[in-house]
Parts: sequence; structure tokens; C-alpha cells
Amino acid sequence: MHYEGSFDVAAPKEKVYDFVTDPKKVTTIFPDVQSVKVIDPENFTLKAKVGMSFIKGVMDVKLQLVENRRPTFSKLKARGTGMNSSVDLESSFALEDAPGGGTHVKWAADAKISGMMASVGSRLIDAAANKYVKQIIGSLEKKLS
Repeated sequence: MHYEGSFDVAAPKEKVYDFVTDPKKVTTIFPDVQSVKVIDPENFTLKAKVGMSFIKGVMDVKLQLVENRRPTFSKLKARGTGMNSSVDLESSFALEDAPGGGTHVKWAADAKISGMMASVGSRLIDAAANKYVKQIIGSLEKKLS
């Protein structure tokens, strides 16, 4: 599944970059996070409640900042496991000066879901994933405003 979009915020690129590359800050935009453990500046883990349809539970997620070009680009990879399922996610943020000031944020996310969660059907998975993506991006926009 692939999702992408963009938005503008009044914050300067450096502030946006610092937010999306700081494990303690960026994890605040994910819904239902129960705990976060920072291993080092590029590696961290979290536990989050997830669910769709009749499949609900907790996933353990390992995240890694894999590419950073301050202050214009960041890429994050994640692998979540739990509930007899796994989720692989790669997301990126490209930051540009916005016309009139602030930052234009282009984001993209690619997800692969396997196991029990994948068995519920592509329409249901896509709807649930789209809901999570909208929550995460909405939360990011709000935190940066």
C-alpha cells in the first residue's frame, strides 16, 4: 500500500526536521502508543495498540531512521510484529521552503501487511491503514503548528 501527500506549516525546516528525526517527538504522533524505548538516536522501539475488524491487540515495533539529510529529508523504516501478523513500513519526509515562509512537507509511506491482519481483506486493510495515516499526518500537522 502506498500513501503520499503534502502540507504547509509555519515552522522553519530545521524545527520540522528536528521533530521528525527525534524518536521521543515523532512517536507522539502515532495513535495508541503505550511505551517508547530509545536505543540510540537512530533506533527505537515502541508498543502500540492496533486493530481492525475482529483483530485487535498490541504490536511491538522496531523503528530505524535510515536516511537523514539535514534539514531537507528523512526516511524511517519500521517493522511491527504481534497478533500473528507483521507490518513493514517505510516513510519519508521531504522538506522545502514554503512560498511566503514556513515549510512545505511532502510525505510518503509504503506498508506491507502479512499474517492474520492480511487475512481480513484488502478493502478493510486499506480503509484501516488510510485511517491511521490520516491520524498520524493530522497529528504531525497539529504538533508543528
